Amino acid sequence: MARPDIVFIKGQGASKRVAPGQDYISGLLLYTGSLPSGFTTTNNTKALYSIVDAENAGILPNYADATAATATYLISTKGNTGDTIAWIYTGAQGAILNLGTYTVGSSDTTIALQGAAWAAVINAGTNIHGCTASFTTATLTVTLPKSQGIFPNSGTPNAVTTTGAFAGTLTQNASAGVASKQAIWHYHISEFFRGNPNSVLWIGFYPVPSTYTFAEITLLQTASGGTIRQMGVYKDAAAWASADLTAINTQVVTYNDNKHKPLSVLYAADLSGTSDITTVYDLSTLSANKVSSIIGQDGNALGNFLYLTYGKSITHLGIALGLLSLSAVSEDFGEPAKFNISDGTENAVPAFANGQLLSAPALSDSALDAINNKRHIFAQQYIGYSGTFFVDNHTAISASSDYAYINDNRVIDKATRGIYTALIPYLKSRLIKNADGTLTTTTISFLQNQCLAPLYQMNRDGDLSTVSTSDVYIDPTQNVTSTSTLVITVLLNEDAIARNIQIPISYK
Repeated sequence: MARPDIVFIKGQGASKRVAPGQDYISGLLLYTGSLPSGFTTTNNTKALYSIVDAENAGILPNYADATAATATYLISTKGNTGDTIAWIYTGAQGAILNLGTYTVGSSDTTIALQGAAWAAVINAGTNIHGCTASFTTATLTVTLPKSQGIFPNSGTPNAVTTTGAFAGTLTQNASAGVASKQAIWHYHISEFFRGNPNSVLWIGFYPVPSTYTFAEITLLQTASGGTIRQMGVYKDAAAWASADLTAINTQVVTYNDNKHKPLSVLYAADLSGTSDITTVYDLSTLSANKVSSIIGQDGNALGNFLYLTYGKSITHLGIALGLLSLSAVSEDFGEPAKFNISDGTENAVPAFANGQLLSAPALSDSALDAINNKRHIFAQQYIGYSGTFFVDNHTAISASSDYAYINDNRVIDKATRGIYTALIPYLKSRLIKNADGTLTTTTISFLQNQCLAPLYQMNRDGDLSTVSTSDVYIDPTQNVTSTSTLVITVLLNEDAIARNIQIPISYK
């Protein structure tokens, strides 16, 4: 064994240590037709060790990939000396941008001169409000900040106020804005590393499919060498669908679990068209224990801003994936003592992914209980306890299943990976038999100990309760000679999760 040491694993642009083992290794699957600068169609996956790595790969929060919306004002009557005209834009989350006020000077005697001077006033404040202006003939065109995305495309966010003789026509949406996808990707990656700074995130960009089979899960897992333990899937190009969870589960079980590279998946899709979140699908009717549905998102900070400017669900996918990678496989990442998803600003106000706040009058305690019973994952707060926390770590299966929670699946996945690694050297090995054809005690003891070794380690890690030799059983009478198959039975003693605490209390 090497001497005790501290080992640093360096990512591009940052030096990071990662946690021991591989339980933290995660993946994020994104669908897009436009790749960041650090990716190509033949190099569409990367391992990231920090948000700096993402930025160095071209995933930037500068909204450069967005299209700015424009609005116009046609001046039909010029102002007189001393008259004023001003433009105010009220953006996402109610932010008011005052673009400045132009006052007619004595030498500005025509519409052309006044329009050009008005544009100059607006452009002089670009570094403050982020808007620019141009004037042609009689029309002032204001280009709004790219960060506003689709928000200016509807409603009446622009206002022009005048004094004196000025008159004209305001067109709210001269050209439509398009939101930045990179800002959303950056948000989820940043939230992931906020949840677990000492982690590895494999990110994969794939074309938006005509039909979602989620085969890309296996492609990204293969790119990682089978190391990914949990993966987030962000499907923003289409609405949330229960069939997706079944398809994901099939993909995971058939091409990953059954190929010795098991993982759990967090699924996040667009719920912006769901006006009443209580109508979400009841996942307890499915049999998709390898996938969980994330339907919560931030309600008042950056996540909410992105939701308003994108017009589609942002969700808690990034922070959920980060905290899942941080948690031990036996833990519920909704545990309040360990897993606060808010930094005091982001997620300080919990919402659902359709924009409904948990505090909305329509969402009573019984309504929230009903959504929880449908086994979706969202955020909540506790009276008298600071922070925001995931309601639970449900999977898309009945609550009575042995695999009803993510920790159930992660524990058994870790055990199967460990036992597989321990036994693979002895595949096709000779098994010594007694004269009566039964397996010898030495053979059984050796193979039993190989299986027990990773279980003992899981016990030391806190991921299993007491492990005993009886947890691994090999029937000495089985006929391996005729079947060429050795059956080893393993029983796991999983830790319990106190999801409810009952306290009988009364006077003495």
